[in-house]
Amino acid sequence: MSDFVVHKGQRTAGTLARSYGSDVTDINFEHKEATTIRLADDRVGAGSCLGCGSAPCMDKDISELTLSGPLNAFPGDPNLEVCPTRAISWDITNKVAKVSSNSCIGCGLCVVRCPYGAISLADGLVARVETSDPDSLVVAGEANGQHSQPTRNGQIATLDAPAAAALPENVSALDDTRTNLFVRNLLNEVGVNARVRRRGDTNMRIDAAGITNSKRPFVAEIETGIGVLDSPRALLEDVAVLHARYCYAVADIDPVSIVLTLPNVRVEYYRVMLDIEAVLNVRCRTITIGVLIALLWNGSRLDGFKNEAFAVRHGTLNLAESIDLPETTLIEPYPGAFTPAK
Repeated sequence: MSDFVVHKGQRTAGTLARSYGSDVTDINFEHKEATTIRLADDRVGAGSCLGCGSAPCMDKDISELTLSGPLNAFPGDPNLEVCPTRAISWDITNKVAKVSSNSCIGCGLCVVRCPYGAISLADGLVARVETSDPDSLVVAGEANGQHSQPTRNGQIATLDAPAAAALPENVSALDDTRTNLFVRNLLNEVGVNARVRRRGDTNMRIDAAGITNSKRPFVAEIETGIGVLDSPRALLEDVAVLHARYCYAVADIDPVSIVLTLPNVRVEYYRVMLDIEAVLNVRCRTITIGVLIALLWNGSRLDGFKNEAFAVRHGTLNLAESIDLPETTLIEPYPGAFTPAK
């Protein structure tokens, strides 16, 4: 039996093994520092794991996978796991979450999802759950109620952190299903409502589909290897499927290639993107996992794919120009994350 099944069976949804005795109003992230919180009664200190019955750091709620309009019929993968490597699990004895440092890739998904500020990215490398309550904020005894809805501030880690540099190697080691779920979860956390294709479903070719904050439907091809060179043509098939099966106008659909690293400038990927736009008036976008991490770590949102954002211009592209973040924070986390490799 997995730790996830054990966790669900040990605690009742809506309960906490411990509490702060007050709502969390603010969570403050700081690179290489423990995550701190502010409570409604003005106490401030390091967050600590409260032993959630329904732990957002481990599992998504089914409502998070709901899509608006006809696209809600898209047969997405129902897997609710948050961690792409299953590195976070449940300590039954101590009633806290725990992270395996050997499995954690430091993506930060569990960090941003904890509503009690208990998780940080230790040394910019792996997630760490605080359980010792160093500032004595925790009140003993079980509690009931909805999770806090705090304001999140600061930066989980700078983009030159070891976890960011290791993304190409770590993501390449994931199988296709885990990669797709990882991308789905990243998209969800930066504000893009998405589903990914269910494993084994041979009737649906589209890797991912969803609705952006600008209320436009999108289709996506998720490629972390050499298959990226074929994604522009595959996106045209995806647009056709969304148009035919879900009745969206072609002009209203945003096709997006989600890749690990941008292709070399010498390959025809960029030329094909421009050809598609010139001939069919369909503007395909490209976004990398590195960009999604940059948005996640900085608490920023991806409102949609507007105008020339994430689109090829003049035969190449610089994704940093499409990210609404201060230039001082935009360190390219690994080669090919923001600009094509030479």
